[in-house]
Amino acid sequence: MLDALDQVGRQMQERRAKPLGQPFFSDPRYEAVAFDRSRFVPLEGNVRYLAAVDGGNQELIGGASVSLQLVRAYANVFGGKKRAHQEKHEFLCLTQAVDGERFESRIIPLKGGLLQEEGVLEMSASEVPDSDERTKAAQIGSLTRRFAEWALCERILEKFDDILVLKDGTLQTSVRREAFYARRAQERVRSGKFLASLSKTCTLLTSTGWSVTDAVEHMAPQSRGEWAYQWLAESKHPDHPARIGCAKLHKAARQSFRLESFLGHESLPLESLAENACDPAFLGYPYALVDADRNAKVTNAECGSFKGLAAAKLGRKLDEAARHTDAHAWLSKL
Repeated sequence: MLDALDQVGRQMQERRAKPLGQPFFSDPRYEAVAFDRSRFVPLEGNVRYLAAVDGGNQELIGGASVSLQLVRAYANVFGGKKRAHQEKHEFLCLTQAVDGERFESRIIPLKGGLLQEEGVLEMSASEVPDSDERTKAAQIGSLTRRFAEWALCERILEKFDDILVLKDGTLQTSVRREAFYARRAQERVRSGKFLASLSKTCTLLTSTGWSVTDAVEHMAPQSRGEWAYQWLAESKHPDHPARIGCAKLHKAARQSFRLESFLGHESLPLESLAENACDPAFLGYPYALVDADRNAKVTNAECGSFKGLAAAKLGRKLDEAARHTDAHAWLSKL
């Protein structure tokens, strides 16, 4: 085994000796921008408020024709290093099959008011990319989490001026209805109101197989501990109207992160991000996003408690909904 691992190490080292190449996108709707060291910029620009939005969900009841999900969306607003505002919205989403292709999702509020005005959301299984036959209802139901995140971005941009709202992940949408909510949030962006995203992971590659963020880090000036690279690509994709770059938000950070901005922004107030990215537990990652992740997450313990309540209240209906899809769970207990 050790000899095999030594061979793996040599192969990986040889791969790292290849030239950096250029940012690569197979989709022609993404216009890659050639690497250029002049694109490194200092972290400049401040706003009064920095906000982060995130969501969480877990399935409570699952079957081929039904899915009941607990969905949560959370937002914080920081003024400097102090939290100035926070809000949490929770609802149950009941998704049921209408026929072999169409599903309906109903929002049942628990806390807050996101998406309540929508009534019944109807969606076709064909709208969900790579949907699994066995879990179509669950996949469609879980999309309401994304809808809620965008709706909460819109809500925070309405409430505050001089603010940067940061969304976890990317600005790309996956289905038509999600794009509707994203456009509503984007329409709130104007002078002094910014909407961007920061992703903990980045799978983009260069033309020679390097990770894009690794390649940018290799190019970064050693004299500049903190930086942003603007930009790697510009998207003409209608579901992803964004510029893609990356940023290292603390000089002692172990890594840089993928950063996205809507096309309306030429630049972002990145100094505000850097000031919020100095928590020693995760240097270089904004604490606002750490706080949002922690408060939005639906834990297994919470899910177990809700499942117990659902079992007590729904009884036979719960068994009928899940009995044709839970054979794996029973087998695991043997």
